[in-house]
Amino acid sequence: MDRLRPFPVAVFCGITLLIWTNRIWLAWTNDEDTVAEKLVWSLPITLFVIAAAVLGLALVRGVERDEKWFVQAIRIFAAATAIYWAVRVPIIWANDHGLEPREELGFKLVHSVLAVVSVGPALFAWRSVSSRN
Repeated sequence: MDRLRPFPVAVFCGITLLIWTNRIWLAWTNDEDTVAEKLVWSLPITLFVIAAAVLGLALVRGVERDEKWFVQAIRIFAAATAIYWAVRVPIIWANDHGLEPREELGFKLVHSVLAVVSVGPALFAWRSVSSRN
């Protein structure tokens, strides 16, 4: 279990992988989006999955937690997560997605929860590496 320390980083990586690997499937099975739109949606998804996988693997392989690249990568990853959701949530709430009213509300609430579930661990991960330096 020590290899997963700091635990907030491991949790952040795990939650990110869970959320975004599911999103890849959703993006590519949506028959209403063009291939170009699917590629645009796939860019942040791919970056988040790669970041989570690389940092999670680094933890498991025993990277020195004080290494500059590791601390900076966690900070960039956490900041990118917070910025993504800070931009994305207002867009989701401002737009009509062509759903029934109850489905529309559900869609917006689910994405708001995903934002909280993503940004919360991101902040804890940032804090866990910041307290070391």
